[in-house]
Amino acid sequence: MTKPNPMTEENPKESVALIKLSDLKESPYQGRFLNETTKNDNSRAAQQLDELTASIESSGMMQPIIVRQVVEGYEIIDGHRRVMAHKNLGRGQVRAIIKDCTEREAQIMAVVGNLQRKNLTPIELAVTYQKLLDTEVFKDKRELSKAIGKDETYVGDLLNTLNMDTRIIDDLKNENSIKDLRLLRSIRRIEKVDSAGKSQKQFEVYIAAKHQGMSREDLASFLKAKDKPTQKNWNTKKTASGVTLKISTKKMSPETIEKLLTLLDNNMLAILDNLA
Repeated sequence: MTKPNPMTEENPKESVALIKLSDLKESPYQGRFLNETTKNDNSRAAQQLDELTASIESSGMMQPIIVRQVVEGYEIIDGHRRVMAHKNLGRGQVRAIIKDCTEREAQIMAVVGNLQRKNLTPIELAVTYQKLLDTEVFKDKRELSKAIGKDETYVGDLLNTLNMDTRIIDDLKNENSIKDLRLLRSIRRIEKVDSAGKSQKQFEVYIAAKHQGMSREDLASFLKAKDKPTQKNWNTKKTASGVTLKISTKKMSPETIEKLLTLLDNNMLAILDNLA
């Protein structure tokens, strides 16, 4: 294990040292999906890691990672991606600030470090918060919200993204196409997921909202139109000699009526053949 430098006079609770990568342990409170990133991965996270690796190779690492000493090595508090970049470059050591802190302090520092990165996806933040609650360091969302200085409703909406269709979660993780938590909340409330974590209604509306770039107002109109029953403007009637079809043409132009008649004539033979 790498031995740290003596504690500084300015801050007796921290020191700076070069630490072997083999002595580093991943934080259990890390929100990023780093373990799923590979060299052949084309996801957003992989691209960002490639950019960071290139930056460190050309200009060096501007900010040391932050760790705390544990039983066997050092636990990373902040700097998981910088560590991965060093691994990609084949380096064996990384400069680190070693903090003398409690587990609770390490958890809060890890969250704050994640929050300070503007490019975190809602899913990455949600995973971070959920891990903090799972450790029971914070007894509920209210205590967590107060500790990190966030509104409780915001934290609740963020955590609830993890209750959406798993395909939506995967897409948000990789693409981050929809950042509006209230829009995601509206999609989530359409239908609960099943035991397999799926909701076809959620997924279909999410895809529509994503590709059409919907705002919350657009989504509300879309859902209203989707739920509105289609008005039937034709009637069929059985008579003694056959079947009659009556179609309302009040709102049709003469050109549209002619097109309708042509389509009916052209498709009638196929309809009758299907009956044979």
